[in-house]
Amino acid sequence: MNTAPFYSLDGLQRDPYLLAVRAIAAAGRVGSLYLVGGYLRDLLLDRPKAKRVDLDLVIWGDAEQFGHDVARALQGSLIRFDSETVRTIIRSEEMIVQIDINRPKGETIEDDLAARDFTVNALAVRIDTSDYRPTAPDTLRVIDPTGGLIDLREKRLRADTPSAFNRDPLRLIRAVRLAAELDFTIEETTQRWIIERASLLGTVAGERLRTELFRILDTVPAAPWIEYLDTLQLLKALIPEVEMLKSVPASMPHRLPLWEHSLQTLRSVELLLMNLEQLFPKDAPWLCEQLHQELEAGIAETAILKLLGFLHDVGKPETWSIQSNGRVRFLGHEQAGLPILTRLCERLRFGRRAESLVIDIERHHLRPIHLSSRTTVTTKAQYRFFRELGHVAPIVLLHSWADLLATIGEDTEEFIRHQEFLREMFRFYRTEFLTSLVKPILRGDDLIEAFGVAPGPFLGFVLDHLQEAQATGLINSREEALTYVQEHLVSWQQSFEALPS
Repeated sequence: MNTAPFYSLDGLQRDPYLLAVRAIAAAGRVGSLYLVGGYLRDLLLDRPKAKRVDLDLVIWGDAEQFGHDVARALQGSLIRFDSETVRTIIRSEEMIVQIDINRPKGETIEDDLAARDFTVNALAVRIDTSDYRPTAPDTLRVIDPTGGLIDLREKRLRADTPSAFNRDPLRLIRAVRLAAELDFTIEETTQRWIIERASLLGTVAGERLRTELFRILDTVPAAPWIEYLDTLQLLKALIPEVEMLKSVPASMPHRLPLWEHSLQTLRSVELLLMNLEQLFPKDAPWLCEQLHQELEAGIAETAILKLLGFLHDVGKPETWSIQSNGRVRFLGHEQAGLPILTRLCERLRFGRRAESLVIDIERHHLRPIHLSSRTTVTTKAQYRFFRELGHVAPIVLLHSWADLLATIGEDTEEFIRHQEFLREMFRFYRTEFLTSLVKPILRGDDLIEAFGVAPGPFLGFVLDHLQEAQATGLINSREEALTYVQEHLVSWQQSFEALPS
């Protein structure tokens, strides 16, 4: 058995989950029990704990019985995949702990490690014997049959054999995700193996691809890793639609060809996120709160904003036209992008909320730029923008900052004006629009009592007009609101009746 000195024992000495598992193992006959994989790797690297903890255990005893013992002792739940693999999940307000318990793949622990993806994950520590003694750390050894400890020290990601990718093609993109999260480089031969097998990524289930993609997008910065996916020929296997972007050259007002513009927009999104407090100091707290809301497991609005950074113009190739004066146009490209992005969301198994945000950003991404180009932006136009876009309005505005910066640069008069426009839009949203939603001056009961308006669609129509008038400052008191309704009720009734049914 090839063993190597453990060079950072502090994590194992104090780790509460390992101590708990060790105590449970000591209470019964479980056979040889090893900690393997990413959790051990991160302990060796002394990486900070995440809100989600994933432990991998290999056991020579009964995996299901040990899983039941762990679940009972730690007040968790058990998921049985098959007779060889179970998962215990322990949930608390602070974090989720997932413990995967597997029977070995092969006759020895070395055989099991040889089947793993990368050498830095092909490490093991036996934790069921007296060798695991926090009070005697010199007795503990890491089992390292493939040179993973050296790769850890060199910050290098390496597959021991090309067949690792054939066994599970998800490892092709996982290599990039791990390199991004660990700030490692991928070893040259491993890069070649990935490029040679990149097309295999298309055989992987969409849910698994989605998880890896969003973990890459969650890294800071993510843009270099999206470019790296492209270099390794993985991006076109993951999102084939990006290939068409590379065929569109620069055209006014864009200073960059379309694919370079798309990548630059992603970089601009990340620049925006890093400098939100400086750019929008009065609005940064509530914007950050919204951006970091989790839409579904593992997907926050920040990641969707990054995704649309490099995919928002995916409808341009099919709408590319040259007018008689030589001007290149992409009329309706935002609408053309909707079915493309819908198919992407379906292919990668996005949830309803994540897909809805993708589609809403795409549908409306030009509106802020068009609105800010007007000589005067009225309060009514501001109100209607927020009313029509609803909760996605702030993220659409932020996207426009990144899109325009990538298009024309920060030193242009148009961009400086647009940034001031965004500050005013956020101010209006925070101080006027939201206030009108929370504290309407008149309610439906008031209109029924004062004017005899019957409950129904017309009542809602009147309330919408009152909300707009309140948000835009036309009415500021109950008396003004009642007078305003008196003056407009007849014309509102006529407008309502003229609406198509």
